[in-house]
Amino acid sequence: MKKVAPLFIIAATLLWAATGVVTRYIATTGLTTVEIAALRVVSSAIIFFIILLLFYPDRLKIKVRDLGWFAGIGLGSLFLNNLAYSETVQRASLSMAVILLYTSPFFVTIMARIFFKEKITTRKLFALTLAFIGCLFVVGVSKAGLEEGIVLTILIGMCAGFGFGLYSILGSVLLKRYDSLTVAFYAILFAALGTVVLTKPAAVVTTLMASPSKLPLCIIGSFVTVALPYICYSLALKYMEAGKASIISSFEVVAASLYGAVLFGERLQLKNILGIVLVLTALILLQLKPKERGNVKEN
Repeated sequence: MKKVAPLFIIAATLLWAATGVVTRYIATTGLTTVEIAALRVVSSAIIFFIILLLFYPDRLKIKVRDLGWFAGIGLGSLFLNNLAYSETVQRASLSMAVILLYTSPFFVTIMARIFFKEKITTRKLFALTLAFIGCLFVVGVSKAGLEEGIVLTILIGMCAGFGFGLYSILGSVLLKRYDSLTVAFYAILFAALGTVVLTKPAAVVTTLMASPSKLPLCIIGSFVTVALPYICYSLALKYMEAGKASIISSFEVVAASLYGAVLFGERLQLKNILGIVLVLTALILLQLKPKERGNVKEN
């Protein structure tokens, strides 16, 4: 299973990358950015619950003493990530929001070292740097929207990155006690509870009912881009280091760029292609086995 764990991360990134496609479709209903985020998380939690109740009811059982951990991963990770990312998109360009989001591997690498004693090897640092630079080239960087409140915007964007990265840390702890389905479900459930507080559910339902034909795809698309990727990511975390998993997740930027080119005719410039190559190089580098010199391995 360890050998295929990176493939589950890639699968998660391919699904996460489709978020833009789904979000654009949901936006045609007239929902705001925050309302779209709420719809995606809440509908995913409901569908996820029904599936578990019908086919895996035992996965719904958790110990009361662990509620704090699940609240932490749901509110501190998913909820914070969604809220901060939505706010960053409104304050700055989408490219800048994406770059700030993908500061997450840096947070994960540091936290994994502190809490799990994961080694920060030369190989990992090099891959981390390559992946981040690759993301810069893939999406480009625009300063649009940063003329005012630049410091606050950057801090909010980094909160999105921290929230995204926190899932790898808290998830690694919970996955030692629970199945990946359980961890993913309760994380989404607590995130859903948090988003409901920030929106007016009645207003969201009223807006959606004005476009009933779009509702099925809105709900299915939300589940596919929220619940399924977190299930894949959680499963992979059981078998690999949090730091490596976070770096591999950078492939989402590449996938999103390719979706844009194929589905919306967005042109890829030379710098974008170079960025894709750098991210792929980083992912390959992480999968190479370190050479051994005598009895001493690479540090």
